[in-house]
Amino acid sequence: MADFVVTEAFGGPGEEGERRVFEAVKAAYAGEDVLGFWRYPLVTRETVREPDILIADPELGLVVIEVKSLPLDMIAGVSGYRWDLARPYYGKAHLNPYEQARRQAQLLGELAVRRGDLAQLATRALVALPLITREAWDGRFGHLLSDVPMLFADELTPARLRAALERTPPVRYGQPLDDAAWAALRSALGTSGNVPKRVIRPPAPAATPAPVRRADLVTRSARHLHAFDLQQELIAKTIPPGPQRIRGIAGSGKTVLLAQKAATMHLRHPDWNVALVFFSRSLYDQIRAQVDHWLRQASGGEQSLQTAGHRLRILHAWGSRDQPGFYRTLASQVGVTPLTVDRTPPGSPTSKLLFACRALLLDAQLTQRSLQVFDAVLIDEGQDLVHEEAALNFEEKQAFYWMAYQSLRPVARDALLDTGEPEARRLIWAYDEAQSLDTLTIPNTRELFGDQGAAIFGPGVSYRGGIRKSEVMNRCYRTPGPVLLAAHALGMGLLREGGMLAGLTNRADWQSIGYDVEGQFRSGSEVTLTRSPENSPNPLPGFTDEPLVTFDSYPTRRAELLALIERVQADLGPHGLHPSRQVLIVVPGLDWEPYTLQEDVFKALRSVNVSVYLPGNKDVNVPRQKWPDTDPNGFWRDGAVTVSPVMQAKGNEADVVYVVGVDRVAAREDVIRLRNQLFVGISRSRGWVHLSGCGMDGTPLADEIRRVLASGPELRFTYRQPRRQLDDVRN
Repeated sequence: MADFVVTEAFGGPGEEGERRVFEAVKAAYAGEDVLGFWRYPLVTRETVREPDILIADPELGLVVIEVKSLPLDMIAGVSGYRWDLARPYYGKAHLNPYEQARRQAQLLGELAVRRGDLAQLATRALVALPLITREAWDGRFGHLLSDVPMLFADELTPARLRAALERTPPVRYGQPLDDAAWAALRSALGTSGNVPKRVIRPPAPAATPAPVRRADLVTRSARHLHAFDLQQELIAKTIPPGPQRIRGIAGSGKTVLLAQKAATMHLRHPDWNVALVFFSRSLYDQIRAQVDHWLRQASGGEQSLQTAGHRLRILHAWGSRDQPGFYRTLASQVGVTPLTVDRTPPGSPTSKLLFACRALLLDAQLTQRSLQVFDAVLIDEGQDLVHEEAALNFEEKQAFYWMAYQSLRPVARDALLDTGEPEARRLIWAYDEAQSLDTLTIPNTRELFGDQGAAIFGPGVSYRGGIRKSEVMNRCYRTPGPVLLAAHALGMGLLREGGMLAGLTNRADWQSIGYDVEGQFRSGSEVTLTRSPENSPNPLPGFTDEPLVTFDSYPTRRAELLALIERVQADLGPHGLHPSRQVLIVVPGLDWEPYTLQEDVFKALRSVNVSVYLPGNKDVNVPRQKWPDTDPNGFWRDGAVTVSPVMQAKGNEADVVYVVGVDRVAAREDVIRLRNQLFVGISRSRGWVHLSGCGMDGTPLADEIRRVLASGPELRFTYRQPRRQLDDVRN
């Protein structure tokens, strides 16, 4: 099947010709297995300009088409590969389009060979003139360019275009690609094949290793390469000319793709001020590493986060004195002293931040100071930056998002292509409402911007050129299918005796997050959900018969903690896992409940000399520390098992996850925030999850958990209207 990616909207000077050629390429390859890009991101030491059109064809290899939208009278003369111009073209008196295309084809071939080990890959280059016919060219210049492959305006039909490509001589000779080589080429050009590989340390030695060690299964799973994912390309490599909403399930790679998108923006527009904003401070190191990786990956190591400087900023939503964040940066822009946490009313971290954002918007309004400083703002963990409390809104708009919107310079009118779009600003936000731990508000455009939402997003579902205004990511690369199914079932209460608490209420929305659906969403009707391997490509379920999700209830907390000790010791001993980044313990609860249980788990593990790290601490194996002995960004420490409240665990992952103290959820099993904690805790796992609690036998939640685990790969439930609908509403 032909896949085509438009990385930026058409419409600028000279781009109409590129659009005509690209549409002709799409028509010529309709229904075939080919990959095409308009302006594939290619950054070299000499330039950041991308090939106009790139085609990856299993028969021809890579084909670069350089498009010159010149009328015939612009070309005064031709000498070899050099074209002399009758008048300057973007300040140039002469052009060498074939040499430009040839060089790009050569560089792309080297890139693909390096990434995909494709020694037999052919590359080709040609020049397209969509405003000049072959007859007109020959009448003016004869056959002066017999050695230069050309594609003229009258050759933009499917048959003639394919013929022109096939007669184009290779820049680099090669052979047609077999299925394995073709898959390797697609992966080399794409996002999924270039995601930073997990560094799997050799399994820890064990005196008596288990017959089938989890460490070996983890290593085997990590070797698995994700297939080319067109949606990842569309999100990661495209730059919309206005706002864009990205809704993705847990583990779908939202953070990775936003990092790549930010890197792409900087490389293609180095004069832009770009901010990548997030909520959880424990993600700082992860996001910085991701952005740095993509900058180096796309530039052949020539550019990095350090060289990007202030033009590309990774900012915590709030920030601190020693680590300026998004809010503090904008407070400085307005010239007001930023509020600190202790100067805001009592409440959750989100409510405190939104109080500060609302105050800043009022200050800017009062002083008539502009907040505009950025050309693009990308927001990760968008579900944690909204709140249902009306007093935290600014003029019926969510304060953080309106502050972010006001921080943006409007997109230049010529970038909007005169298509009737309203004033637009590049605000891009990603979220998964099922991971919201502090609010039941869903960050769709109507909720964020009130009545102005429709005007901000503009008419239609796509921008000109095909870039979508809203994307839903349905593939979960992190969490195995059976684990994700259990996470959704328990998080939404699908098998709850009293009916589901939250969830999707129609077939299309379930399908959009990767589920196959049977049945009707009518009250009292039975619905069946299954998750295909295509949408949950983690291969672990195929490598072991061991259940990936297990549950135990114990008579006392002490008994639960003793069982936890035994399991963790087995993971670190016979199963060969490392404590840091492979084993994670999360504790649920509201307010200060998680911290008391975190302390109990800490003491239990330390009693048997298992090293423990509490997120936010400076040191290992010590109880919760106070400033200045803190590391607000810290989540992992080498050699130590992390024990974390669910809120701090968000965005992180491990091979084995223990959710301890599920009785805290059972005591208030109809509280949606606690259900969301259960979902977040389970979905941190790349492999196994063990749920445990004390005194749960006979409780509705214990029975529900056992029903979910007994359901296998197919979940049947009786549909009832949920208290909280999660349907995909754009406005």
